[in-house]
Amino acid sequence: MNNPVPSLFLRLLGDTALLCDGVFRALPKSRKTRALLTYLAIEARPVRREVLCELYWESAADPRAALRWSLTQLRPLLETPLGQALQADAHSIALDPSLLVVDVWDVKSLLKPETLQVSEARLRAIEEALGAGYAADLELATGHRYGLWLEGERETLRRMHRRVLDEQSARASSPAEALSTARKRVALDPLDTEANARLLERSVEVDGKDRARTALEGMRALYRAEGLSDHALVASWRGLEPVAALELPDKPSVAVLGFSDLGGHEDGPVLAEGLSADLTLTLGRFRGLFVTARASSVRLAAGADELERAGRMLGVRYLVHGTTQRLNRRVRVTATLVDAQRNVVVWSEHFDRALGDLFSVQDDVSMAIASAIEPEIARAEAERAGLKAPEDLSAWECYHRAMWHCYHFTAQHTEQAYQLFQRALVLEKGFARAHAGLSFTHYSRAFLNATPAPDAAVALALDHGQTSVELDERDAMGHWTLGRARFLAREHDQAIQSVRRSIDINPSFSQGHYALGFMEAHSGLQQQALPDLAAAERLSPLDPLLFAVEGSRAVSLAIEGRFDEAAAWSVRASSEPNAHFHIQAIAGACLAMAGRQTEALAFAQRACRDHPGYSIRIFERSFPQKFAQHQALMAKALRSAGVPDGET
Repeated sequence: MNNPVPSLFLRLLGDTALLCDGVFRALPKSRKTRALLTYLAIEARPVRREVLCELYWESAADPRAALRWSLTQLRPLLETPLGQALQADAHSIALDPSLLVVDVWDVKSLLKPETLQVSEARLRAIEEALGAGYAADLELATGHRYGLWLEGERETLRRMHRRVLDEQSARASSPAEALSTARKRVALDPLDTEANARLLERSVEVDGKDRARTALEGMRALYRAEGLSDHALVASWRGLEPVAALELPDKPSVAVLGFSDLGGHEDGPVLAEGLSADLTLTLGRFRGLFVTARASSVRLAAGADELERAGRMLGVRYLVHGTTQRLNRRVRVTATLVDAQRNVVVWSEHFDRALGDLFSVQDDVSMAIASAIEPEIARAEAERAGLKAPEDLSAWECYHRAMWHCYHFTAQHTEQAYQLFQRALVLEKGFARAHAGLSFTHYSRAFLNATPAPDAAVALALDHGQTSVELDERDAMGHWTLGRARFLAREHDQAIQSVRRSIDINPSFSQGHYALGFMEAHSGLQQQALPDLAAAERLSPLDPLLFAVEGSRAVSLAIEGRFDEAAAWSVRASSEPNAHFHIQAIAGACLAMAGRQTEALAFAQRACRDHPGYSIRIFERSFPQKFAQHQALMAKALRSAGVPDGET
């Protein structure tokens, strides 16, 4: 049964009003009674009678009688067809939220999350409501405690209003809209130097420097009248020289603007500064990114209205900024990735750590952030490239769109990726990443049994992987693809060596840690495989290869004889995005080893259905074990699950 829609609506933003089914109800003439209704509505909880008496009738001869009188005035107003919204007993009084809607409740709930998930229209409606005023005409001549409470609530609403205006400014679709929002923001806080500086910047952009200078003089006059220094305001004005936008590099570009400390601990600024420096260094190890030097990026602020300008000044598309906050022996780091060209948040996350050695925490968090940011940038670049016609793509855009296809692990997507990598090489000869991508596609053709000549595909994967490494020996991606090709060529030791080289180049390369664990699981190195696979998942918990990480964990556990654990991980891997038919077969094998035969048969049948002609021979070509006994273990389990042997 659906819950009934409340028929009462109390408006506290703007002129206070009470409506029942859209019809206004006259509020009591007594200001104290109206103030009592407001207090109960905003507190939204049962309030003890003695507290209300102290708030409103501290000097009355009989406070409880005065309270009872006010309640008699409110009860008829709060009566609805569904019941009485005013709930009172001998001890406390409250409003029933199932019978009453209060506009302040709605605003507070929408603005509670750290990142506003509110539509443009809803945000505009909230700003208009807040702009009408907060709990007007409710001051009382007596009641000191109530006065403090009322001012506190108004300040809370003012903070919300500032936040809404800042969000609107960040989302502004035109300079004129941004200017209008900036004016409202200054009207809210006329002595806020940062808000005034943003208004001047918008005014220069829309109205021209002469009119903006007139606005500046008005601001300075107000500052002098209040006895405040205008030095910071004038300095901001002098910095409003036209900023020439630097041309964006071909490859994805990023700058770390810095992390600000929100706490008062003496180590807080040290951690914030250290994180900014370490993150810049760590991102610089990703050869697929253009990373601005810290000496330039650290000079710019990360305010909501400054991001687009910072991106223009630094000549980058993406900006990273964040905060640190320490409480006792724990620290929370919040990081945000922004597309400065579109002024939108691409990714945001917080990282909680126990605070032991400060440098260890700094290293750990910077690696975690970098490992999360790099695939998010790759995803955003692929999405951007997907909106363009193929003939308009640059070499790097072809690469990112192709990698998006690669991670779908189907024959059709692999062929589309191949064509894009080929076009990237036409656009930029000697493009190491495109050769790495071609190695990936030839690997996938052999691995997914999507070619009648798998051995030839492996040979091509080796050639392109080697070419990528020769063109750019410092790119982890080239070593990674070469290692994967060597694995299919049954060169287990050389494959591990290549992948370890990719991790040496970039310790934050989560897929390098995955590939190392995967190869160790097939080389009799189970004790090393599991920690490396765990490291991969910690570095990139939402990685497009997460199914492969979990499937490799299952294989490693199975070879160790931990069949129940292997079965659990294999089933989990099969439900991850991008999981292909090989993963279903691994689940069938692990379940068979764990004695769960019915489930094993179902997974094996799914693998054979998804890839007609699937066989143990195909599986063994894609997952070559270094040791015969391990290959035999997997073959026996697959056979038990119902996978046919295939042609020899």
